[in-house]
Amino acid sequence: MEPSDKLLMLGQQEYMRKNYHAALDHLDSLIVLHKQRDINALDCRAATYEKLGDLNAALKDGRRMIVGYPTECAGYLRTGKVLQLLDKDTVALGIYKYGLRRVSPDASRYQLLRELYETLNRRCGPRKAKDPLTVLPTEVAQLIISYLDFTHIISLTRVSTTWRNYLKSTPSLWESLDFSKAKTNVSKTAIQRYVRFSQGRVTKIVLSRFVTQQPTNLQYLASLCKGLEHIEIHSGYCLTPLVEAASVAQNLRCLLLYSLWETTLDCISQILGNCRNLVRAEFHAVTSCAANPQWQGEMPQLRTLVLNMVEDTVEPRMINASLTHSLLSLIPNIRELTLRRWRSTSTIPTANILALTHLEKLVLTNFAGEIRPEALPSLRVLELDHCPSAMANLSTPGPMADLSVESLVELSLMNDTALTIDSFLRLLELKPMILRKLRLPRCFQIAEAEITRLVDMGIMDQVVELDLTGLHVTDTLIKSLVVRAHQLESTSLVRTDITGVGVKALVTKPGCKLRYLNISDCFQISADAVAFARNVEGLTVKCNRYENRGKKKIRYE
Repeated sequence: MEPSDKLLMLGQQEYMRKNYHAALDHLDSLIVLHKQRDINALDCRAATYEKLGDLNAALKDGRRMIVGYPTECAGYLRTGKVLQLLDKDTVALGIYKYGLRRVSPDASRYQLLRELYETLNRRCGPRKAKDPLTVLPTEVAQLIISYLDFTHIISLTRVSTTWRNYLKSTPSLWESLDFSKAKTNVSKTAIQRYVRFSQGRVTKIVLSRFVTQQPTNLQYLASLCKGLEHIEIHSGYCLTPLVEAASVAQNLRCLLLYSLWETTLDCISQILGNCRNLVRAEFHAVTSCAANPQWQGEMPQLRTLVLNMVEDTVEPRMINASLTHSLLSLIPNIRELTLRRWRSTSTIPTANILALTHLEKLVLTNFAGEIRPEALPSLRVLELDHCPSAMANLSTPGPMADLSVESLVELSLMNDTALTIDSFLRLLELKPMILRKLRLPRCFQIAEAEITRLVDMGIMDQVVELDLTGLHVTDTLIKSLVVRAHQLESTSLVRTDITGVGVKALVTKPGCKLRYLNISDCFQISADAVAFARNVEGLTVKCNRYENRGKKKIRYE
């Protein structure tokens, strides 16, 4: 008889005699001294540890069995049993389940492994499920379902006939139809089905993958649902049905067409002319037409208007100035106006701007024209991006005494927007403002001394968000911010010349309220300064560094 077989037999005999310590000695000699990891020896030693109450040691042997013999049932059975003795039923269930995947169904004791898994699964699983519609009051069930996404509500109709009938008989769940996550084209049949469920009470519809093959979808929906107030389209390419639907939907208050739905200026003029109750209109992919359209009547209800020209159609052709002038004269009550890549043939007269007495937010991107913000007394948010001449003549003498920008709280001048600090200060001297957000990214004509002058004048005393991305600023400006900008909560100093000294001064100033700091691509800041800032409680620090080495772009966190 081999020595290993003899030691195993002696260990089993001592185990049967309940001499567990003697059995453990023989099994240790077999496993440790002879360097053998026989599955039977490991199983016997794990069983011995169980009898001695050392469950952790038994668990280690069970895991060794699984690692050494993954296609044998013994390791999973032993490990699962020990885990149950340790009151870890959920972990044991996972071990049994893992074993059923690894072990062949033809293996010995496979059926025992399956039975133990099913028994433990029933014990760990929840009690027999009950249909919430039979337990909860109807009003409570309806309230819970109303918080689900539209796609999830559609999935619930497939649960059972009872659920489908209940959902069909609850019109309030179908008042908002959101197809934004649709993976296939939205058919007219689907729209008809859900409109029928709502009993014609649809107030909002969000469409995606909407194409010309279904030209009557919107018109059908608008004619059937008299209370339709919100239409939002993410993608598609048919325009005529939209104009026809707009003429039918007299109660439409919000129309949003995103960048994958191109719209001509002529189509927009017809829509705005037909929908007199529109409060919010956003067109994110506007294409110019052969001839400038004529705006059809005043739009007194319009509060938000977004017109984003498609980039590849702007360069060949300018927008006639008369089109811009007439548009501004027809929206006297506008609150938010956004014009992106809107190239006018001439400057917008101040008289047109003065007519917008309620304008609170103005966003201009790639705007080829001039605008005087001091002529907007109610303006609170001004964003200018790539507008080289929009404010070039701000300091030109004019009737500014009766004008005001004191309500301006958010100012963004980005990407070489022309503005001299002298012009800006002239405006501030007339009517001081309390800025809360100031963004000057990539306005390279603004020097550090000019920004420091603004800080010293107290312009940034109430600023909570500051963006100086790409400007040539150093620790000198940081020192001024530490002294005056006590309300600062978010700062972006990407690609600036500040050092670790400035960073430490900024984050350790008395009464610091800073919650976000972006110092990416600031190569004069050491890793120690970044680590110091990241250790400040409540402060989120972003610091990514990129370096080009040949054809590779290396990123340092």
